[in-house]
Amino acid sequence: MKKMRAVIAAVLACATMFSFTACANFKVIDDEEVFYDALDSALSIDEDETYHVKNAKVNGDKAEYVIYAKDGDNFYAYIRFKKEDDAMDYFDEFYDDFDTIKKDKDFSGSSSMSASKTKGVILFNGDLEGGTELGFFRHNKNVTSDVELYGGVYVNKNVYIEVCSVNGSKRDKEKAAAFLKELGFPKP
Repeated sequence: MKKMRAVIAAVLACATMFSFTACANFKVIDDEEVFYDALDSALSIDEDETYHVKNAKVNGDKAEYVIYAKDGDNFYAYIRFKKEDDAMDYFDEFYDDFDTIKKDKDFSGSSSMSASKTKGVILFNGDLEGGTELGFFRHNKNVTSDVELYGGVYVNKNVYIEVCSVNGSKRDKEKAAAFLKELGFPKP
């Protein structure tokens, strides 16, 4: 019986370790053209259909490039900060908010979170309770009614990316998943 427990514990430990390493395995998208190409390939969104700006301020920090695209109930954001610390600070704010929401049981569903010094990922697929504060780029922090969220928030070096479907249909979630696959990013 002890051997069986040890085997089960080892299998569970390996599975957990694999899930954490799988979440952390995504490349830095330091060229905005890669993001544009993924929008076009996966979603048929052209560059001229996006909000994009060079040398902007995001949360008071310098960003070299910002892209934002909306497609129905989905949105896609790319922010290449000038400094890695600024990207990580922006991610950490979302990470802390989402962690608090999970602890307060204001989110129900599946999620995973991991972060290191220069890389992080938050994946979510579930329901967020109304009255909760959660800040996405270009979206109100206060969620006034219950919403269904599907997607992820990613940071790698100086690049921060959001992909999210809010109250999206099955097709909207498939589009978000196709976009993440195009980038080579983990899906919820």
